[in-house]
Amino acid sequence: MTFSPITSPDSVVHWSRLAARGEGATTFLQGQLSCDVISLAPRECVAGLLLAPTGDVITSLVCQSSPEGIDLVVRQEIAGDALTALRRFLLRTKCDFLLDDDVPGPYASVTEQVRLGEPGPAEFSRHLSAHSFGMDFVARHVSFTKGCFTGQELVGRLDARGGNVPFRLARVSGEDLDEMENVVRSAGPSGERGLQGLTTIAAADSYSALAVVHRTLLGDALEGQFGGVRVELLHETSTTED
Repeated sequence: MTFSPITSPDSVVHWSRLAARGEGATTFLQGQLSCDVISLAPRECVAGLLLAPTGDVITSLVCQSSPEGIDLVVRQEIAGDALTALRRFLLRTKCDFLLDDDVPGPYASVTEQVRLGEPGPAEFSRHLSAHSFGMDFVARHVSFTKGCFTGQELVGRLDARGGNVPFRLARVSGEDLDEMENVVRSAGPSGERGLQGLTTIAAADSYSALAVVHRTLLGDALEGQFGGVRVELLHETSTTED
């Protein structure tokens, strides 16, 4: 598994809007998304997840109530997959989706994405559970009081067990990209089970990247220094984020 191409600091991120329309749109999305759609006030936004039935994250999204229905803002690269996943469950439901590209999103560049530590298409393509992105990430994106939704069983089970998962999202920084990749790949399984590696890379005077790391790389610590490479787990309450 190779890492994503290096991007310049001003690499633009593009977003799409999936506009859910129809009298059944809100009820349908309440059963598909991890956030509480029904409780949204007019024009209110909430972060949520679209999960596969297995509990793997397909994408994160921003869900907004509008007078016409519900708008979902997702990364443009994964909008088609999200739309396919949603339409798979559209059975005898009065809901349809309109797709608009190049709308505003939560961040504007890859460098900003890495700084914020927000997972995107490269991270979601590894078929990870929500808890792989951190307990704080789960708290912001998942409602455990809204009722049932696709993928809920695994999310609830992992949360009850303290979110103990084999792979975690991290931010990795250093001067040498190969050294960074070697550190990340130094812990964890090999072959098809080896999901660890750099995923989204921004380059300026040095490198800063999002990565999937195996839990044995840091043990019980939230960050560590490996020669010239710094690794920090993301979206935990006590993790320092720039």
